[in-house]
Amino acid sequence: MRNNASHTRFGISVVITAHREGLIAAVSARSAIEAIKYFRNNYDIPVEIVVILDNADELTASVLKSALGSNAQFYSTEEGDPGLARNRAVEFSSGEYVSFLDADDLWSFNWLQEAYVLAGQREEIVVHSACNIIFGDERNIWWHVDSESTFFDSRYLEWSNYWDAMAFAKASIYEKFPFRKNNLRIGFGHEDWHWNCLTFSAGIAHKPAPETVHFKRRRKQSQSALVNEIKGTVWPLSMIE
Repeated sequence: MRNNASHTRFGISVVITAHREGLIAAVSARSAIEAIKYFRNNYDIPVEIVVILDNADELTASVLKSALGSNAQFYSTEEGDPGLARNRAVEFSSGEYVSFLDADDLWSFNWLQEAYVLAGQREEIVVHSACNIIFGDERNIWWHVDSESTFFDSRYLEWSNYWDAMAFAKASIYEKFPFRKNNLRIGFGHEDWHWNCLTFSAGIAHKPAPETVHFKRRRKQSQSALVNEIKGTVWPLSMIE
């Protein structure tokens, strides 16, 4: 459980979840630093960096500690699941807002600023990048759809995912709607797909921040790839609590 008394210590908690990303984690850390610098040039709002080393190998941990040093708080966990690792990160964080970054992905330099501006326009909102550029074992571009636009169809969420987990939202939303663990044995995944259905069905808008990009790496042994291999699915919307 998060310490509610600490919520106002920081405006934003930048959360980097790390596992076995290796050397590329240094590039991810650099993108976070650049986004924080750009944000702080325009807003006098404190930002913290929380790194979750979830069953992380020695190389990944060493790379991140070298890249971030005393600018970050490091926590070692053994969740073995991306969603549960994010839940732990929220517990450790102190910001009003939380923004997730995987240790082999990248933010555009303006991500935090544009997400913060958009998030400030209403009480409850989940902000996504305008688009994702996928690199690595797969290469494509994925545009995020505004849940309040004419292009959005809620029925699509019953068979595929609109948004990913590298989002920006109030910590209170992540507390109220924790991620559920992937269960590959029964075909449950992806955890962010389920989370998107859950928050959308609760009336929370999902909106892309203009002119922002996330660069996401695809690799064969990632949790996401494993879910895709077994054709994992989400619970139907009618079954969501």
